[in-house]
Amino acid sequence: MSSGVIQCVVLGATGYAGSELLALLHKNPHFSVVKAFGSAEREAIRWRELAPQLAAHSSLMIEPWDMAQLDHVSVQAAFLALPHAASADIAPALLARGIQVFDLSGAFRFHNACDFAQAYGFEHPAPTLLAQAQYMLMPWYSAQAEHSVYAIPGCYPTASLLALKPLVDAGFIQGTPVITAISGVSGAGRGANPATSFCEVSMKAYGVLQHRHQPEISQQLGCDVVFTPVLGPYARGILAVCTVTLTEQGAVTNLQAHFQAQYAEHVLVQVVPAPPAVNHVAHTPFAHLHVAQKESTAVITVAIDNLVMGAAGQAMQAANQVFGLNAYAGLLP
Repeated sequence: MSSGVIQCVVLGATGYAGSELLALLHKNPHFSVVKAFGSAEREAIRWRELAPQLAAHSSLMIEPWDMAQLDHVSVQAAFLALPHAASADIAPALLARGIQVFDLSGAFRFHNACDFAQAYGFEHPAPTLLAQAQYMLMPWYSAQAEHSVYAIPGCYPTASLLALKPLVDAGFIQGTPVITAISGVSGAGRGANPATSFCEVSMKAYGVLQHRHQPEISQQLGCDVVFTPVLGPYARGILAVCTVTLTEQGAVTNLQAHFQAQYAEHVLVQVVPAPPAVNHVAHTPFAHLHVAQKESTAVITVAIDNLVMGAAGQAMQAANQVFGLNAYAGLLP
């Protein structure tokens, strides 16, 4: 249990997820952002100039990254909303300072370095940390051991695992689950990219049978999946549609009641009576989940905001629970 206000820093604060995280931290009375950093190549900028809809009257400056700036502040937690390679390089130095690391990238989501290298295309610079990292899919988080690196799940895996893990864990699925998940373009980040510019973006599948989130989902489920991500022509939100073949036991089970029991104590996951839409959850920390079943087939649909539930909000909840705080501080009124 933490006593007093937790001093923290945010790296990658100029990105969409980093800026959302700053907003959540500023609403959370248990945390104080002592420094916010962009890349080393960026000039300093006021947060309110970058994201006036989030920053209101904040005077916080987002400064170019410089590890030496941490010499002059006391920091207990660091949130990394960075590219995967940058997180993998920076995290060990932060840990050496006794700072707990909450990483929003994919740098610590795999158990072993071979899986990481295959998914992300480069050798991990600190492979021993992979075994020490805790994967923070929050409805399944259990503080059974102390960790110092906390891997926040990817946005697609968050939606997909919320849909499938209660069924896999209960032994209700046979065969290979099929996931089709549509994401808004903010999932691609703030950097300029013609493929995600407003004038060019269109509905299309990408990373077919080779997306890096497929092995992350499979690792957490303990089974293979077919995962197809789709780019949607809208700003934010993920809709994951998961189709499964049920075992005999699963087919005779009331799956809606099963999901309601699974998430009864997790107020951010709401089982809803009709298939959800992304605008039902945009700009919120909630996941809306709907299940339909017919004989041995079930379709589970989940909608989340990719930047909140799928990134910054899950990181906020993770930090709250690691420090022994109210799990929803900064997330709910």
